[in-house]
Amino acid sequence: MAALLALAASRDPAALHPGVVPLVAPTLPLWPAAAVLVGLLPAFITPAPEAATDTRKEPTS
Repeated sequence: MAALLALAASRDPAALHPGVVPLVAPTLPLWPAAAVLVGLLPAFITPAPEAATDTRKEPTS
């Protein structure tokens, strides 16, 4: 992900640093957006952990 963002910054540095005068919504370059989505992919494709079971026995009085 970092390599793709660095590549995008070297190819079009103005796209990642939008101006503030006049104040306008910045455009979303495709490559940096794709890099962020690729970085988030493991969060969605990793299976959920199994529920932990308590195997301890409680002491009897």
